Amino acid sequence: MVRITVVQAGTEHSRDGNPGLERNLDLLLELARAGAREGPDLVVFPEYSTLGWPYPPEAVVNGSAEPIPGPGPRFARYVRLAREIATPVLGWLVERDGERLYNTAFLLLPDGRVRGTYRKVQANLGEQINWGWSQGERFQVLSLERPGAPGALPFRFGVSICSDMWFPETVRCNELLGAELVIHQSIADDMGHLVPARAVDSGIPIVMCIFNGGSYAVDASGRLLGKAPATDPAWLTFTLDLRQVDVERSSRLGGRRRQAALRTLRNVAAYDILTDPATRPDWVEVFCNADGSDVTEEELRRRFGARYRRR
Repeated sequence: MVRITVVQAGTEHSRDGNPGLERNLDLLLELARAGAREGPDLVVFPEYSTLGWPYPPEAVVNGSAEPIPGPGPRFARYVRLAREIATPVLGWLVERDGERLYNTAFLLLPDGRVRGTYRKVQANLGEQINWGWSQGERFQVLSLERPGAPGALPFRFGVSICSDMWFPETVRCNELLGAELVIHQSIADDMGHLVPARAVDSGIPIVMCIFNGGSYAVDASGRLLGKAPATDPAWLTFTLDLRQVDVERSSRLGGRRRQAALRTLRNVAAYDILTDPATRPDWVEVFCNADGSDVTEEELRRRFGARYRRR
């Protein structure tokens, strides 16, 4: 069993506007301290934990970027929390790496060391074009020692951030990389119609940590394990069984492992279309004028400056 605690701000936190970066993080840190008293194996923060909602001006958004690891003030607050509660923490920040900015989750060990990071692979249009953020290059499975079993294999989890979940490949790739569950960080609760199917597709649980509330989890069969009210600041702990029996009855040998059987059925040679760069449209095919007419590259460059990149 693995116990995951998620924290959320809830919609009431932003009822009168965005309270600001420090107050956003203040609230979530306090909730994390409360949730940690239940002794979870991991405490998870949502996407935009610092930026909050509604989104601040671009200067504030990009001005909040910090290297991971690094000397930044908000990264330091996460480190202090992990040490204080003696519990691993999955945090969130706008990451600065040289000239590039990323939407990044990072895993801290109880002593504050960084165990690993994940940069959002499917950074959305607003992040890429309006703020100039880059997309991550790969899915990354993170790991922690399995609770109560010193020396045993660690438990492994993948991370999905907001629009990542729109793509079924996100959960499937993490499962193929060895993830036993997926943790999803998001600003909004707008994936409820997709998440149970994603869990069933790949046969692993999914934990949803949502800034604006409604955080929840589903097991490997897509069954809801619990859900927080969307309105209130809250923390919620989910207990996940990562040792569910994966054996189905079979008419011949007596049984078969479902997960391995599904992998065997995948005819991967037919999937090359998924990685063909020609299937990714240019921005001139995405944006248009108000009347639906085409825009030119020159118009995009005037609007987005150096952030406009072909494909």
